[in-house]
This record gives sequence, C-alpha cells and structure tokens, in this order.
Amino acid sequence: MTRIVAGEWKGHPLPKLKTGSVRPTTDRARTILFDTLGSVEGFEVLDLYSGTGALGFEALSRGAITLISVDMDRQYIQKQKRWIQEHDAADQVRLLSGKLPGALRRIQGEFDLILADPPYTKHIATEILAFVQDKLVSEGIFVYECDRRSESDLNYPGLVLFKEKLVAETRIQIYKADQK
Repeated sequence: MTRIVAGEWKGHPLPKLKTGSVRPTTDRARTILFDTLGSVEGFEVLDLYSGTGALGFEALSRGAITLISVDMDRQYIQKQKRWIQEHDAADQVRLLSGKLPGALRRIQGEFDLILADPPYTKHIATEILAFVQDKLVSEGIFVYECDRRSESDLNYPGLVLFKEKLVAETRIQIYKADQK
C-alpha cells in the first residue's frame, strides 16, 4: 500500500487504483525527491499525469498551499476527489480530467513546482515543456520522472537540469526555470 511519507498526513494511504497502467511513485522515490527539493512550504503546485495523486498529495502534506492535479482518466480523478474530501483539503485542490496537452488550456497562473510523471512509454511533448517553462515562476522547479533508461536530459530552453536521482527503475530529473 502506498502512503504519504511525511508531513501533516504522514502514514495516510493514497487512493488505490485497480485499473489502467498507473505506476505510483514509490515511497522511497518520493522520500528522495522531497528530501532533495527541501521545503515546499507555501508552494503552488501543478501535478501533471497525477494518477493516484501521490506526488501532489505529498507536496500538500509537506506544506504546499495549492495543488492542481491533472489526469486523463476520470476514475483516477474521482478517487483523488474522495481522498481530498476525506482529508478536508477541497479548498486547496483543483482537479482536472483531460488529455495533455489539451487540458493545459484550462490552467491559469504560475507555479513554484510542476510535477510530471507520464507513463514510461510516453515521452513528454515539446508543447507541454513550453507550457511548463511559461507557467513556472522565476527559478521555479520542474520535476520530470521517467524510466531509468530514458534520455538523460530534456534539453529545453529555459529549463536547466539542477539534479538527477536514480531510484530502482526510475530517473528523477529536477530542473530550475531560468530567471524571468
């Protein structure tokens, strides 16, 4: 069972998903990621390809103030909605269902942290990277999770690879946005 690793909801189980090809970020990988990021207190967060909500809910548990969670599967979004209601976080979270990049048109504002954990069989599209670069605050953080054997750098203008971590079959890349 996948659980929140730290913060306000430490130990609380995440939504269970019995269908589809969701591969929640492991507890170990989330621990390494958030230890590397440091404090996310006060952050506005966008979680793309959210699945169970593991990354976004972990950020909220650790002090992020808002979360927009996007996934193409309505079942996943409904499970996240129930979890949010059970944890009295509805005022902090906005859930969007739809395929990327189309769903991005409904997202306004800028973010301190954008998380992207697409299916390992998909590569992140250039138009999604353009959106990310445009929506990050100056020196905001973009986290891209992919298969360990994937290319080592997204090499996108305006995003600078800051750190990279390998955890089992997962490559976690942490980018910082150039100053705007």
